[in-house]
Amino acid sequence: MKGAKEKVIEELQVSDVLKMILHLFQDIDKRQEELSKEQSIVDSKQDEILHYIENHNLNAVERCKIVGLLKNIRAERRQIKNEIDVIHSLKDSFIDKYKNKFIEKDIIIALKNLQELEKRKNNPKYTYKYLTEDLEMLERR
Repeated sequence: MKGAKEKVIEELQVSDVLKMILHLFQDIDKRQEELSKEQSIVDSKQDEILHYIENHNLNAVERCKIVGLLKNIRAERRQIKNEIDVIHSLKDSFIDKYKNKFIEKDIIIALKNLQELEKRKNNPKYTYKYLTEDLEMLERR
């Protein structure tokens, strides 16, 4: 019986894995920047709530609504922070280390080589060395 890991490996092509790794290397800085902007917006929303609380006298119902809103914003912020933490961990332990060694270029070359192998596999050509005449006669029939 095959486990989940084996099923995933069977379903993924080597080229798919390389494409995902290339995407990770190429887009991680962009994603980090997007998350930083998202966090800044959420932080501003939180500040707006705190300023609202500071500047208004609220009854019990209004306070409950404000606390609910603040809780939702904090949950959104936590999701963003968790993803930022994952990105920092990947960058510190993996991405920055190998990006300096031009791994992206190597992955692109590997993908091109795999494409070439796939083309050859789908359109095989063989040059006959010893039986050329005999085999050509068979093809003419």
